[in-house]
Amino acid sequence: MMISGAVLLLLLISTITPKSTGVVVTDCGACHVNATCSSSQGAKEEIVTCSCKAGFVGDGLACSLPRSKRSSGPDSNQNSVLFSCGGVACPAGQDCLTVNGNEQCLDPCQDYSRLDDAWRATDFRDGSLRCDRNLNWQGWYRLFLGDASVQMPERCVDKNMCGTHAPLWLNTSHPAPSDGIVQSRVCGHWGNDCCQFPSNPIHVRACPGNYFVYKFVDPTICHSAYCADVNTAVCGTCREDETCVSEDKVNWRCERRERPIFPDPELVCGRSILQVGLDRAVLEAGGLDVSSAHLADSRCTEHQESRGIVWFHVEHREGSCGTQLRTNATHATYSNTLFVYPVTVGNRSFNAPESFPFSCSYPLDSQTSLDVAIRPYLEEAKSVGLGSRARAAMFIYRNANYTDPYSVGPVVLPLGSALHVGVSVEEDDLNGFAVILEECYATPSADPEDPERFFLIQNRCPSDRRLVKVEPSGPSLPGRFSAFLSLFTGDYDDVFLHCSLSMCDHTQASCSQ
Repeated sequence: MMISGAVLLLLLISTITPKSTGVVVTDCGACHVNATCSSSQGAKEEIVTCSCKAGFVGDGLACSLPRSKRSSGPDSNQNSVLFSCGGVACPAGQDCLTVNGNEQCLDPCQDYSRLDDAWRATDFRDGSLRCDRNLNWQGWYRLFLGDASVQMPERCVDKNMCGTHAPLWLNTSHPAPSDGIVQSRVCGHWGNDCCQFPSNPIHVRACPGNYFVYKFVDPTICHSAYCADVNTAVCGTCREDETCVSEDKVNWRCERRERPIFPDPELVCGRSILQVGLDRAVLEAGGLDVSSAHLADSRCTEHQESRGIVWFHVEHREGSCGTQLRTNATHATYSNTLFVYPVTVGNRSFNAPESFPFSCSYPLDSQTSLDVAIRPYLEEAKSVGLGSRARAAMFIYRNANYTDPYSVGPVVLPLGSALHVGVSVEEDDLNGFAVILEECYATPSADPEDPERFFLIQNRCPSDRRLVKVEPSGPSLPGRFSAFLSLFTGDYDDVFLHCSLSMCDHTQASCSQ
C-alpha cells in the first residue's frame, strides 16, 4: 500500500528534536568517515546523531580539515571535501577506503562498485517498490543501465519512477574533475514538491573519461531510491576531448571540451643547465599526472619538487634529452619539450599528452661563454741556415688585402669570421728571402708548447682546404693565410695562434708555400 505524503513527512520530522547535538540521521551509515555516531533515547524513539571528530569541521555528514589546512587551487570548488586515514590527510580527490582490512587513501575513480539495477532508470515504473535504506552501502558506486554508463539526474524526476515512491535526484550540478570530491544535496520528489524529502547528502567525484562515481548513504525515508538518468547514456560515448552538456537537464549531448589553458612553465636559462618548472597544483587541477612527465627523450623523467613547483633539468648541450640546437647570425637557441599525460583511469591508458615546449636563446656576441678573443702573438721563430736567429711578428688583418691590421689587444669575432693572418720577419738583411709557414696552430693558452693544438697548416699545406687558404709566398713578402674562425679547441675560451716558419731563397725550386 502506498504511504501518503503527509505520513512520510511526519516520519522525517519525528526524528529531529531541538535538544539533540550534531546532525540527526536515521542511521550511523550516513555519518562521514571522520565523524562519530552517537545515539540517545528520545521521548518516543532513539535519536541518532553525527558529529565531526576533533580536528575536523563540518556537520557530521561531511567532515574536512579546517580551511587553513586545505588545498585550494585557482579552480578549486569550495564544496570540495578532504578525507584522512589514521589522522593523515589524503590528497585532494582521494578517500579513505578499506582494502583487505587495511585503510588507505585511494582515488574512487579507480576503486568503485558497479550499480546497474535496471529499475533505477528515470523512465522505469512498475508495481514493485524498492528502497535504498539499510542496504549497507560500502564505498563508491558507478551507475550503469545495461552497458551504458549513466549518471544521477540533475532535474526533478516524476514521483513513482525509478522503481520507488520518492525518486532521489541530485539538487546540485555534477562537479568538474578539478573539483575533487564534493558534497552534493539530494532531493526526493513527492506530492507537489520536487524536494519534499531532503535526503542525506552524498559525495560525488568527476572522473576522467566522462563518468561520475557516488558515495551513496542511506536515504532518510522509505520508499525512496537513487535514480539513474536514462538520458545521460550518450555521455558514456563522449571522446576524451569532449564533455557531456545539457541546457534543460533532459537532452544531453557530447560537446568538444575547451582545453584547459595552462600557464607557461617557469624557465631558468643557466650557463650549463636549462631548468623548466611547472606548478603541481595547476597540472593536477587540469587532470594531468605529474608522475608521467618526461622531456623529448621519454627516458628523461628525473625531477625535483620545491614549494609546489616540479623542476626538470637538461644539460646545455645538443642531443641532451632530445635537446635541439638552432643557430643564426646572432643567437644559439636550445629547445626541448616537456610532456605531461592525463591521469590514467582503468584501461584508458592511451591519452595524448599536454606539451610544454621551451627554449633558451644565447646571444653569440655578448654571452661570455661564446666570446672568442684572438690575441696577436709575437714569436721568435727558428731561423734557417747560419747566422743569428731572425725575429718574426704575427698580425691579424681586417681585410683580405692584408693592409689594415687590428690594434694590439684582444680581438672579438663571431664564429665563421675570416681570419687574415700575416707573419713577417723583422730583419733588414733578409730582403729577397721568402717566408715559408711550416706549421700554424691554435691553442687555448699563450704557451706555444701547449699540447692541445688545432692545426691550420701542417707541412706547409692547409690542414683543411675548405677552412684554410695559404697565400703564395714571395721575396720580401710576409707569410700569409686566411682561415674561417671555428671552435678550434672545442670551447669558447680565448684562442691563441702560433706559427713555425722558415726562410729560403725564392730562386730555389724548393722554396714554395
